[in-house]
Amino acid sequence: MATKAQTIDNIFINPAYPSEGLIALNLRVLGIPAVITIDDYIPFYYNNFPSFARRSGDGDMWAAFIEKGIAKMMGNYEAIGGGWQAEAWRILNGAPTSFFTM
Repeated sequence: MATKAQTIDNIFINPAYPSEGLIALNLRVLGIPAVITIDDYIPFYYNNFPSFARRSGDGDMWAAFIEKGIAKMMGNYEAIGGGWQAEAWRILNGAPTSFFTM
């Protein structure tokens, strides 16, 4: 999904970094489109690295902001720990997913 910039851009309602510090995300809650609003504060370790999602190769923080939006939607960061890829796919683009175990 991240290989197509347009797909990621569609998740963010405000395309440029907002000066107000508020970021609005298009996510899906139980398959229903919802706008989740977060601030631009990301939890960091003491050594200046993000606590959870890291910066992309070019230094962008889009993954950390999407992760924070999903954590807000689910209740907290702990609630998304060890989540399944199918669940993330469904939240980000609303695609129906299935999970199979072997």
